[in-house]
Amino acid sequence: MQNNIGVKISEILQLDLFKDAEIIGGKMGLEHYITKVNVMEVPDIINWVKPGEFLLTTAYSIKDDIMKLNELIPIMKEIGVAGIGIKTKRYVDELPSSVIDTANKLAFPIINIPQGISFGDIITTILTSVVNKQTNLLIQIDDFNNRLKEIMLRGGDLFEIAKMIHEVVDAPIAITEDIFKDYVIVTNADQKKIIEPLVEELVLNRITKHNKVIRDFGIEHFEDHFEDEIVDRLMIPIFSADVLYGHVIIWNINKNIADTTLFMIEAAVSLIALNSAKKLSVYENENKHKIEFIEELLSDQEGHHLRAIEKATYFDFNKNNIYGVVLVTINETATDVKYTPNNSKILKQLNSKLISVVERLHRHYKGELIYGNKSDRIIFLLGFDYLRDESQMKQELIRFSQDLLDFSKLENIHHKISIGIGRTYGNYKELHNSYREAHRAIQKLNLSEHAVQKPALDLYEKIMHFDDLGIYRILSNEAIQPELYQFFMETLGPIVAYDKEKDADLLQTLKMYFACGCNLKKVSEEMYTHYNTVIYRMQRIKEIGNIDFNDPNVTLNIHIALKILDVLSPEFGIKG
Repeated sequence: MQNNIGVKISEILQLDLFKDAEIIGGKMGLEHYITKVNVMEVPDIINWVKPGEFLLTTAYSIKDDIMKLNELIPIMKEIGVAGIGIKTKRYVDELPSSVIDTANKLAFPIINIPQGISFGDIITTILTSVVNKQTNLLIQIDDFNNRLKEIMLRGGDLFEIAKMIHEVVDAPIAITEDIFKDYVIVTNADQKKIIEPLVEELVLNRITKHNKVIRDFGIEHFEDHFEDEIVDRLMIPIFSADVLYGHVIIWNINKNIADTTLFMIEAAVSLIALNSAKKLSVYENENKHKIEFIEELLSDQEGHHLRAIEKATYFDFNKNNIYGVVLVTINETATDVKYTPNNSKILKQLNSKLISVVERLHRHYKGELIYGNKSDRIIFLLGFDYLRDESQMKQELIRFSQDLLDFSKLENIHHKISIGIGRTYGNYKELHNSYREAHRAIQKLNLSEHAVQKPALDLYEKIMHFDDLGIYRILSNEAIQPELYQFFMETLGPIVAYDKEKDADLLQTLKMYFACGCNLKKVSEEMYTHYNTVIYRMQRIKEIGNIDFNDPNVTLNIHIALKILDVLSPEFGIKG
């Protein structure tokens, strides 16, 4: 877009200085913009030309090989050179027809400059026109920004901003807030019927930004169908501090929107972003208070409960209802955030996507919902009245979690999250149990993914309800971890000690033995270990652990001990 802030060749040809100039070729490229002027009098000028330049030449450097223009013109076209002004009749009488054909084919203007005009006059005239146009544009940008600031200072909303832009472009316009999945449209009623479904689908990511034509720096161009007419849709991104807040979308129905007008709007998007940034700041401030309320409510200390209940009305919490916790944790923080230098950009992008998912879910869910976002987790409280039975509430909690994952997939963060669901409780003083259950469900979920060392194939495998933990409902209880550790050491302690002393792999072999259904050949294949080595290890396990694999009570104890290994805290110093 910056290269369009100049003067068109067609405009230059209207000036008195160029009244006797002749268009030799490339007439279809007269709408090219000139932003600079350069002189081409050396053969290697092609290494120094820049986009937007208008080259002046007497063709002296190529007078003995004028056909070289057939090679230079395509290169200059690709670079973005606006065109050439050439003085014929001095070193070159006329251009070959093949050169003119090349210029016409590539829409690359070649202008014949009269002998009586000096290059100095041409450069001065063109650059004066460029400076005048850029000065006028700066004045327009300043005026546009001042009007925008006035709207924002008096507390105007996104609709007022859109209305002002609509007055400038005289075309249908929409402004989207991608984080909050919101938008405003300014146009007449008939056009709004066509535009609104498209904007809604764009905002909700149900479709891609289809029918793309070109990308002009920050502005993307698309084609939309307005009844029987194809209309150019221009999307100007609203960026600030590495966060994409949304887009200014304009439908050029009258095909009369000037590039300078688009540049003016593009230059002002940082101000438009302030509106969304302000809204985001309000959201984060409200979220801070919500997460404090939720943490006090989910505490196991009565004093915290009392403080939470004092604020319950403000957060629409009904202490007489039944509630269940859905906990969402961010899995990838340890890799793509913690180990990324200057990771603030990743954190901002991830956080904005999480907010987007939560806002969309909030609109979608029709039941009672309280939620708070805290760095690497989001806590949801779903409320139910006493008319719902336990199975209905469980199914609704699961459906809610599935919707959450579906929305996360639209933001491409579904692979970064895990969802744990706790049981429902009718007494708010017991809600901390639901939170702990949800947390334990996520622990088991992450253990399962780590065990198979591959991501879940089914999207919904990233959801775990506490009721579905099986024996881990007992083993994951923090209160009995010391007892679990003692049982583990009594059962498999000698094998752990041997592995540490000899740097052996007996414990892993034992785990794989049961995972493979006691099939030694399969153990060999899974561990990429020779079959005889596996047999030797199993013999050592029997001897060191004094294990009789034919005794069902012994094998049951080993099974339990191996499952305990999955849930033991790192403080016990045992790695599975």
